[in-house]
Order: sequence, then C-alpha cells, then structure tokens
Amino acid sequence: MKNITTLVLALMFLASFSFGQHTETKHENAHEHENAHEGSSHRITLVMAYSFLKNQIDASTNDILVAPTFGLNYDYLFHPRWGVGLHTDIVLQQFKVERHHDQVELTRENPVAVSAVGLFSPLPSLVLIAGYGIELEKHENIQLLRFGVEYGFHLPGNWELGFTLEFDAKMNTYNSWIFGAGFSKLF
Repeated sequence: MKNITTLVLALMFLASFSFGQHTETKHENAHEHENAHEGSSHRITLVMAYSFLKNQIDASTNDILVAPTFGLNYDYLFHPRWGVGLHTDIVLQQFKVERHHDQVELTRENPVAVSAVGLFSPLPSLVLIAGYGIELEKHENIQLLRFGVEYGFHLPGNWELGFTLEFDAKMNTYNSWIFGAGFSKLF
C-alpha cells in the first residue's frame, strides 16, 4: 500500500508542472480545443497500467491484488468532443475470484478485456469513457461495464501522453480499477 501511495503522490507532483503561466481568453481556449488534433481522427494508444482487484475469496482479509496490465486502444474521433473506440487490455496475472450469485471460485489466468466505448471530451485534454464489453478467459468469459476518465498532454508530432483511471464492473463477479499511463499516436 505504501508503494501505491508513493506512486499517486509522485504522479500528482508531476501533473502540477503541466499548469502553465499563460492566461488565455475563453475564445482562445475554445479554439485550441477545437483544433488540438485538427486533421486527426484516429488514435492508437499503448497503455501500461496496474489493475487493482479486491480479494473476494476470503472475507476475513481485506487484501487487494495489484496486477500489471497492458492495453491497446483504438479510437475514432468523429468530432472534437465525441468519439468511439475499441479498448483492450490483458492482466498479466493468475488469480482467483468468487462468482457472487453462487459463491463458486473462479480462476482467472491472464484475462483479456475487450470493450466498445464511447468518448466525450467536456474540457480540453479531458476524456470521459463509458462502454460495454467482455472479459475473455479460458475458464469462463464475463461481461463487463467500463467507466473511466483520461487526461492527456499533447506532444509534438501528433503524439500524446495520457493518464487513465478506469473502473470495470464485471457481471456477478469481481470489479477492478485500472490506473495507467499511455502513449497515443494520432493520424
């Protein structure tokens, strides 16, 4: 838990450097939001993250499993504020969870989640994510709902560095939080 707290504090410290000293009018800010990726409607992102899974098997413990996760996302931005995407990720860990409706123990080995998502950008560099998908695994596939938020920093050459926080609600089983960083290429 100490490592997680240190990571969150370090990311908050680094994010504080992103606030510039330049003041701009509402007109300039709106123009920047509309033209941030002018001519770019496709985005591919490689995400490196950690999944946080609560131990559902032993009710006497309050353990949280932290598992490395990698993701590959494709987004189609059909408007400066709206888009759709296909988001995939794989948890690189074997773990056990409990299915809620019948208390059966499920073994999960490197599950791959695939979800179709909608994207909405209410502010420049901020994206809200919501979607539906399925977690594929050799023992049992599980449906999921995904909700998240992403904040990106524009880099030269149509590149972007983004931080994401997502919540996956898996139907009748466990839930997970995913926190990570990703590099995006826009074209």
